[in-house]
Amino acid sequence: MKKSRSARKTYLRFSSGDEALSTLGEELLKKYPDMLEKVERFHRTDKAIRRKAEPVLELFPYDWEDPEYFMEGVMHCVRGNYLGALGVFSDLMDRQPKAYPVYHMLGYVCGSMGKYKMEADYYRKALKLKPDAVQVYYDLAIACWLMGKEQKAFAAMKDSVGRVQDFNVADHWLTYASDNLGRYIDPDTLAEKEEGEKVRCQAQAYYMLGHAFVEFGLNAEARTAFKNAVRVQPKFADAYFELGALHIKKLRNKDRRKKYLEEAERLYVQRGDLLRASMAQQLNQSRDEAPEEEDSAEEWMKEGLRLQTLGLYQRAVDAYKMAISFEPQFLDAYYNMGIAYGSLEEQGMDTIVSAIGAFKQSIRIKPDFVHAYIALSAAYLRRGEHREVIAVLEKALEIDPENYNVYYYLGTAYRSEGQLDLALDMFERGVFLAPDSLQVRFSLGLVCMDCGEHESARDAFLEVLRIKPDFPDAHYLLGYLYREVFGVEEPAAAHLRKAEKLYAKLKDHERVEKIQQLLNATHE
Repeated sequence: MKKSRSARKTYLRFSSGDEALSTLGEELLKKYPDMLEKVERFHRTDKAIRRKAEPVLELFPYDWEDPEYFMEGVMHCVRGNYLGALGVFSDLMDRQPKAYPVYHMLGYVCGSMGKYKMEADYYRKALKLKPDAVQVYYDLAIACWLMGKEQKAFAAMKDSVGRVQDFNVADHWLTYASDNLGRYIDPDTLAEKEEGEKVRCQAQAYYMLGHAFVEFGLNAEARTAFKNAVRVQPKFADAYFELGALHIKKLRNKDRRKKYLEEAERLYVQRGDLLRASMAQQLNQSRDEAPEEEDSAEEWMKEGLRLQTLGLYQRAVDAYKMAISFEPQFLDAYYNMGIAYGSLEEQGMDTIVSAIGAFKQSIRIKPDFVHAYIALSAAYLRRGEHREVIAVLEKALEIDPENYNVYYYLGTAYRSEGQLDLALDMFERGVFLAPDSLQVRFSLGLVCMDCGEHESARDAFLEVLRIKPDFPDAHYLLGYLYREVFGVEEPAAAHLRKAEKLYAKLKDHERVEKIQQLLNATHE
């Protein structure tokens, strides 16, 4: 009699194409020698286990050849049988290599075993196949945090909010996965793993989610996320601190601000972090009442830089403002605040006017600070105010005539204004000062094309490829020049094919289609 799918012993099967998974299986068997016997006892079909596993099919729709086999792997996860889950999912990876849920679940199993690098790698494979699988970003954020890669962790959580700005979607997955998918089950005892691991990870996930919402100006959602962080982990000082900070100007509830910041201060003192306790106290009082330590401005400046490094630009702005409240002429705080506002603008927030104001104040404080002129010109350029760019940079040239960035932005502004001779002159000067600057070389090639100087354009793009061989735009334009201007088919086709591969990697389907049309025209 043929055995049913659910009766198969799948937990010993590993993909021959992934040695790392086989190694994980061996590690499990060594660590838990009696696991197979225990798995056999719990392997029988269990309606409760299946009910816990079934939501995964709904959350991650895919055209499965055999959905029951995938469910078998998920049910192994629910039981905490990582060995069985690895066997099923590695086998499925061979059978359906484009099934993104398999890579997600493989990552989840690796994370359950403490293999966080492998976990993150599988999540990234899943996202290559389905970039909008938002639940993968939540798990990737936790994996990166567990590896100590905070910047990547916050970036992954920001990516999730950039796709789905609904707290309930995140909350559902974080709660469901933590409670049901076996990550916190010890395979040896079938009880919960080391005390506090689940609490620590779930609270941190909500905390990072709160920061991500702040970045997109979703303050009510951020408050809910931070409140969930302290619900899960009641002594989470940083989450109380962020709740208090939110209520200062975003939600404007003084009583709640006071309550949260006092609790943050108490918890910081309790753990001996007197610096952050002082920051919570300063944040909780008006500027006139706030206790000023000797290095208050500098400490808030450092906090802003820390937050900016993590990609938390809105909170960095708030920290720089606190630094300025203690030192009104704090040049570095104004300059970095402008940079943070510019980064928020790139995320889709309307903050470019604030960036311009911060850079202008930097110049007022230090009129010979050339970096502020360059940053101000970049902000004007983003607004399309080319005459303002030229006026600012003409002053910058008087301060530092050897700064290639000044010539780059001047050249860009002149080109936008249609003053091609001036643009060409600026880019040539920039290249002379910085021969290996990718952006200056490429811009020089573009303006040479505009001027009809095709040989110079070709030379500039070849230099771009010397600096960065995999720069797709340079390959594309070289292919165009060789074919349409010089009439040389062989190098044209080589560069176009290279550009096609690079654009395909970037999922720039429009460019890929244009290149294919050019290549097809070449063969006709």
